[in-house]
Amino acid sequence: MQDILASGFARATGPGGSRRTLSSAENLFSAVRMFVKLLQGNPITVRSPSDLRPSHLHEARLQPNRTTVGMLLGIRVVLRTCDQLPQSFRDTLFSPLRAVKSATTISSYSEQEFRLIRRAARSDVRAAVERIRAGEAEFRRAIQLEEELQVNTVDDLSRLSLLREIDGSGDLPRYPSGSLRHRQSDKEGHRIIHSLFPTPSEVSAMVVLFVCLTGQNLSTISKLTANYSRADADVEGETQVLITRASKPRRGRDRSEMDLAFTSVPEWSIEDSDSQFDLGSAFGLYMAVEFSCRRARKITGSDSLFVFRDPSRKRGFTAPGEDVIRSWAGWVDRSGASRTCDTRRLRRTFLELRQRPVAQTPETLANTYLSHDPTSLPANQIVVGEALVDEVDRVRRGNLLTVLTAQDVRQATTDADLVAERFGVSTEQLKLVLEGRLDTVATACIDNLHGPFTEPEHPCTASFLLCLGCPCARSEPRHIPVQIALRQGLDSRKQELDPQMWERSFGEASDRLDDLLLQQRAATSPAATPATPSDVGLVNALLDGKLDLR
Repeated sequence: MQDILASGFARATGPGGSRRTLSSAENLFSAVRMFVKLLQGNPITVRSPSDLRPSHLHEARLQPNRTTVGMLLGIRVVLRTCDQLPQSFRDTLFSPLRAVKSATTISSYSEQEFRLIRRAARSDVRAAVERIRAGEAEFRRAIQLEEELQVNTVDDLSRLSLLREIDGSGDLPRYPSGSLRHRQSDKEGHRIIHSLFPTPSEVSAMVVLFVCLTGQNLSTISKLTANYSRADADVEGETQVLITRASKPRRGRDRSEMDLAFTSVPEWSIEDSDSQFDLGSAFGLYMAVEFSCRRARKITGSDSLFVFRDPSRKRGFTAPGEDVIRSWAGWVDRSGASRTCDTRRLRRTFLELRQRPVAQTPETLANTYLSHDPTSLPANQIVVGEALVDEVDRVRRGNLLTVLTAQDVRQATTDADLVAERFGVSTEQLKLVLEGRLDTVATACIDNLHGPFTEPEHPCTASFLLCLGCPCARSEPRHIPVQIALRQGLDSRKQELDPQMWERSFGEASDRLDDLLLQQRAATSPAATPATPSDVGLVNALLDGKLDLR
């Protein structure tokens, strides 16, 4: 059984395999180990694949969570080509898995919290850059001074040795055993080292600030390199731009590698900029980090953007992993309480505030992030509500141009040109409308050859129900009785038809008719002016589909 699992793991992680990254290989290995522990806890001993039974998987399938589902998916990969599996076990292993929702919902920070986190991280980064810049200047002056002076005493030799050791290795002079050579210089040496290298907490603040300014994933930011090219001419006054490579394995094998462009345009408000250190833009922050970690990068020979000295290691320098923010001192909320920082929430907040994709498709942004964020739901509802109100107002303003009031009819007898202009028709068309010679069923049509539902210069063949929302339609007081009859006919069919069928057939026409009657302030009660029998018959024929072209 060990040979089968090992060969399946080697096939999946080797050339041509589906697990092409170190993290995916580690996840697959964890799945294999979990499966082995599951087998060991089962009373049925497994020595070969033929001994596997569906009961070996029942515990994982009956209590699904993200861990057990990941284990089952990994074992599918490892055992996919194994021809010794019993059919019952294979059917259980490859049967569909139920989707598992996350136990916790990740919501975005409020805009105020996001601003506080940004300020706290920016403050830590600025302090680190200022200290390292001053430390580098002092260190260069100290070495130059020591080399220029004649070295005669042991103390002079000890200090020069200390400076050169720190310059070359980033650590104090030590014996091969690891003990310090000059303990009297231990305190001064640590002070010098602290002035030259960023601390783990400061690097964590740099990573957090990068997420705040770019909206990229923590894994993408923590793996940035110091290899970049300038896309600008470095001319004073020109927007500074650099381009660097990045990787996001979740985008898939063919789209994981990408170019990131960091500009000197501040991502947020002017308060995020600084006269000496540009920490309000991705370009400025990248250059500040590149400078702060330059000495550590030179000592280690690494091309990682973030390299820092780890005090827990002797001569130890390392690059941050994805858990780097755990070493950050964090931020303080308005109540004065210290809080930890979640970069997943930072990314969601960035996407919510900017409303644009970051290394993702617009569909992923809308469906995965914005629509599932409980914090942004009230704000989105307000935006949608305002848009709907604006749309209703626009439609109603448009309808006002299509409705002729009783006062307009009376005025048309004395000043037809003025009423026609206000009504959006010619004087001749106004006369035809008032005479009823352009009537359809519930309105009049002023242009049968240029409707929105047919090709230009072709007679309109759309249903007369669509006239209720057509820009070529006009309504005047003479149409109100037949419109009320149409409203009553729609209500009667609502009692007869399936709700979904009624909504599909008459829902939009009903809404447009209600709005039109509201604009005309027409009463729909039985006491309203009744339609003629011929008009009622015409309405029934329309609702029964007898007037539609087939």
